[in-house]
Amino acid sequence: MGADSGQRPVGGGSACRTRGAGLLAAAIVALGSAGAGAQSLRFHGNGYGAPTLDRVVIALDAPARPVDVGSGDFTLEFWLRALPGENAEAPACSADNDRWILGHILLDRDVDGPGDHGDYGLSLMDRRLAFGLSVGSSGATACGATLVDDGQWHHVAVTRDAGSGQLRMYLDGQPDGSASGPPGNASYRDGRDSNAPYDPTLVIGAEKHDYATLSWAGWITELRLSGSIRYASPFVRPSARFTSDAATLALYHFDEGMGTLVADSSGAPGGPSHGERRYGGEPAGPEWSQATPFDALFADGFD
Repeated sequence: MGADSGQRPVGGGSACRTRGAGLLAAAIVALGSAGAGAQSLRFHGNGYGAPTLDRVVIALDAPARPVDVGSGDFTLEFWLRALPGENAEAPACSADNDRWILGHILLDRDVDGPGDHGDYGLSLMDRRLAFGLSVGSSGATACGATLVDDGQWHHVAVTRDAGSGQLRMYLDGQPDGSASGPPGNASYRDGRDSNAPYDPTLVIGAEKHDYATLSWAGWITELRLSGSIRYASPFVRPSARFTSDAATLALYHFDEGMGTLVADSSGAPGGPSHGERRYGGEPAGPEWSQATPFDALFADGFD
């Protein structure tokens, strides 16, 4: 062939290979950057030892926000992952009022003093779930039956029937505990008079008032709060990130990857109900993490 024929040897020669390798490397770097966005938050259980830190704080009041569930039926659901031994200090669960407070606290929507209207929370006790709710001085705790600190991702859903007071828990779609709680309004009373600065908040990963209690160590992602009972029988656990619908009051994907904002993507009227990441403690948390229960793209662990 003539040098001016416009034809090139198959393979493109060393210059083409070099350029191709450079483009591939750039693509891999770009893909790594795109994939570096967070998918979860990694908490270290600092809690009481690092007051106000290693947690997410979500305001409920002033103004009132839709994340303040409890006046009617509700469902709380999310994914968690815990390593063996990281949440081992808590005692066993029982059906007593406020028993859940003695566990490694995952979600705290307690109030300072008697609960008017009410309060609730979710923790890990004896390596199992504990979900409690009170209205005034009456309350109960539902105790889980399954160990969850096995290093695997688990879908957790808890429901509350405001009319009957029934509390139910589901782990990976299967019933995992229930209790007969008090009926009535368990939401945070708007404008409640309290001297506790974090009283009108929902806190993820620690006890909101920094009393001498246990905090959560592990990963959390895809927290959705709904103003309805989504699950009333066994179900197939979700296989993708949550989406928002008419019943969704707050939805957190934990995918910001930087800064302190934990965004509510629900689009619920009266929102958004954004949260704040309070980073600190030793080791410092909560950290943005790529860990996710939905490892479809890099199922071989490439990322």
